[in-house]
Amino acid sequence: MHPLRASLLACVLVGVAVAEAWPANARVNQDHDGHHQAETSLAVNPRDPLNMVAVFWEVISYDPQNLSNREKRLNWAWTRDGGLTWQSRRLENGVYSSDPSVVADKQGNFYVETILAPGFPDIDVEHASLAILKSTDGGETFAQTAEVGLGHFMDKPYIAIDPDTDAIYLVWSDFGEKRNDSWIKFAVSTDHGATFSIPRQISNSGSLGSFATPAVGTNGEIYVIWSGWKMAERIWLDRSVDGGRTWLQHDVAVIGPSAIAAPKGLKAAGYGFATIVVDRSAGPHRGRIYALWTTFVAGGSNLTLAWSDDRGDHWSDPVQVLDAPPVAGGIQGLPWVLVDALGRVHVTYRLGVPDPAGRLRAEYLTTSTDGGMTFGPSIRISDGFYPQFTFNGDYDQPAIAGNTLVAIWADGRLGDNDVYTQRVDLGDDDGDGILNYADN
Repeated sequence: MHPLRASLLACVLVGVAVAEAWPANARVNQDHDGHHQAETSLAVNPRDPLNMVAVFWEVISYDPQNLSNREKRLNWAWTRDGGLTWQSRRLENGVYSSDPSVVADKQGNFYVETILAPGFPDIDVEHASLAILKSTDGGETFAQTAEVGLGHFMDKPYIAIDPDTDAIYLVWSDFGEKRNDSWIKFAVSTDHGATFSIPRQISNSGSLGSFATPAVGTNGEIYVIWSGWKMAERIWLDRSVDGGRTWLQHDVAVIGPSAIAAPKGLKAAGYGFATIVVDRSAGPHRGRIYALWTTFVAGGSNLTLAWSDDRGDHWSDPVQVLDAPPVAGGIQGLPWVLVDALGRVHVTYRLGVPDPAGRLRAEYLTTSTDGGMTFGPSIRISDGFYPQFTFNGDYDQPAIAGNTLVAIWADGRLGDNDVYTQRVDLGDDDGDGILNYADN
């Protein structure tokens, strides 16, 4: 085990804070009313890497007799100084909105998708939809441009954009009459979010699932990955090489089935929410696809990564991202995978640890400089360990701006869940193959 990782693990286990070498985390949302925020996504303006937009949901009310009945609203925030300071707003349309994500096109416009569910929790399915909102002013204001999937019960949408053509790709779970009948659907916009194609099902009958995320390859390929729904037995992938007009006849199993049972109380068994990225750098692994997910193990969980060099047809043996044993009763989750301009692979994730007063969480980062074969020490990038309140969401999507990684997450350091970011310099000034944040 890397000696720095060993010392960090010891600090986690005994509850000793690790000294950090960067400024304090920046708070993203400006609410002061005790509302909870979570489920974060971040995008960078390609024309101005100091201009970023973050999206997340806010719980504005809940039923104290049934905490799952939460009234949510989409929030967004923008920065023009690289994330040192933020301003935020809430979508005031009077409709439950949740599960947002954000992308930016090469003109510097930002696009947000979110679920609109009138009447939640007794959803008016006839009027439910996925809304697309667009900002042309760096994220200060958004206006709705389209609605997709009207009249269906939908969940877990996500958005991606082709950085060369600005085509916008939207994927989501579409539920049938039975809760386990969950199909992955797809739609595309080629006119900057004004209209979308008729939704089409891309998952096969044998690959039901949810938590789909898309990515774009170096030649415009569209990759969609998701977790198998029935006991999360597999991680599935589908591919289109013609802009979404046709897809694989049979979905590819990245991994599975799993014989691992989830810890008691977790909804999935075996594998959790998967994310995907394509190496678009000029490095030695250009075009490589990386898939990352949570693997549940006895006593906790770990993060697992695999890669493909043939557009997803075949996959490497799974790599355990964290070589340290799970903290007793701890959960590593909400992982996201990114690749920077040099081809280095970065994973952000949450470590949740038990505490007498409730679970505590902290945000971590680990990096691979050899194409995902091995990962360096995990470094805590949140200022400390903090309580988490209510549901923390299913994802935290960071972003890379030039030679800086910007992580984003929610924690309860101020008494309710708020959203925070941290900028991490990805330089390696001493040339030892370990990024400066680890050197520190």
